[in-house]
Amino acid sequence: MTATGDLHGNHATDHKHRFSEQWTIFRVPEHIRKVDQKAYNPRVISIGPFHRNRPELRSMEAQKLRLYERLMKQIGDGDRDVGLETAIKHLEGRARRCYSEEFDHISSDEFIQMMVLDGCFIVELMRLYHKGNQQSQHVEEPIFATRWMLPNITRDLLMLENQLPFFVLQEIYKLTTFGEEEIPLNKLALLFFEPLRPQKSEYTEIKLQDQGKHHHLLTLFHSSFVPSDYRPSRRSRGVRWNRHENLPGKFWLQEVRMLRRSGIKFKSNPGNLLNIEFENRELRIPTLFIDDCTGPLFRNLLAYEQCNALAAPYFTCYAIFLNSIIDVPEDIEILQDAGIIVQSEALDEEVVNFVNSITKELVFDLHDRNDCYIAQQIEDVNAFCGSWKSKCIYQLSRIDFVSLGLSFLFPWFK
Repeated sequence: MTATGDLHGNHATDHKHRFSEQWTIFRVPEHIRKVDQKAYNPRVISIGPFHRNRPELRSMEAQKLRLYERLMKQIGDGDRDVGLETAIKHLEGRARRCYSEEFDHISSDEFIQMMVLDGCFIVELMRLYHKGNQQSQHVEEPIFATRWMLPNITRDLLMLENQLPFFVLQEIYKLTTFGEEEIPLNKLALLFFEPLRPQKSEYTEIKLQDQGKHHHLLTLFHSSFVPSDYRPSRRSRGVRWNRHENLPGKFWLQEVRMLRRSGIKFKSNPGNLLNIEFENRELRIPTLFIDDCTGPLFRNLLAYEQCNALAAPYFTCYAIFLNSIIDVPEDIEILQDAGIIVQSEALDEEVVNFVNSITKELVFDLHDRNDCYIAQQIEDVNAFCGSWKSKCIYQLSRIDFVSLGLSFLFPWFK
């Protein structure tokens, strides 16, 4: 890479200005990290300053440089790399202020070159992936020729501590997009991360047309799960659930097995992972596929919501919801039969332990319904469980009407 030459390097001089803007890229707090240390550490590649120079990740530096040189060769302009570094130089101060640590030990030249190298790697990797998967073009790229490398890189690029400011990626993308139909970077990134979606479904066209401004790749991915019909409550804060009257069980709801005995039916809901609905005794929950990537993905999304108070706590609510209704393997079995939980290799007990662990150390007011996107569904379920009809169903559930040949007397009980 071309050296940047004489730079200002004034990133640490104006501390008052530094703390006047919102941090968007954080180191995961130790009390959250200790629940599952491995979930927050990249396996194969370091992006940005937090994990820079970790010995076990240095081998990927050669791959970064190779994709950078490939990109420069395709552009075909010997001065293009100088232009990139000059452009990122102007963004250096703004980029540094995105991180919750100052990194004064990283010089201005080093910081700019890190942004350019890491950013070019991400942009070129996504371009090549799109050509190979979406446009069905043959792409000769060693990263795609191994089974393990791309999934691990993709996973690492969605870690909270492994982010670049999105405006840096956008600038690099803009300056390196020539002679081709330009696909918005938001769409390119979402398609790249599509295989990691926990419900294993494709994005809707509305989501792919996202033109919003996002802090980094993790926030873009986070925003793709926002329920389409959800609107934040406009009621004044202070509207709260009464703990003793409205919140049974561990947290918000009774466990699955108890809900079923109370007359609740479970059904898989297609589409967005967070679209949980309740109507006519039927609790519809989208299918959740659980594999080795699910834990780290959820934990980083939750860590992002914990670190950024302006981020809507969708996954925090979803995690507490799951932890409320899942307590023992029998709960998992019921959800499996309904097509709501699908796991690759994990035992039912392991799934229970995972669900019960993802809410550990989370800070969230369990009684404040303003911050919960499924507050109405929770109230409706609890209202039904407290109804006369539900109490009758629960008492009748203790009687085997089928074996007695009397099921026709209670058709609504089936």
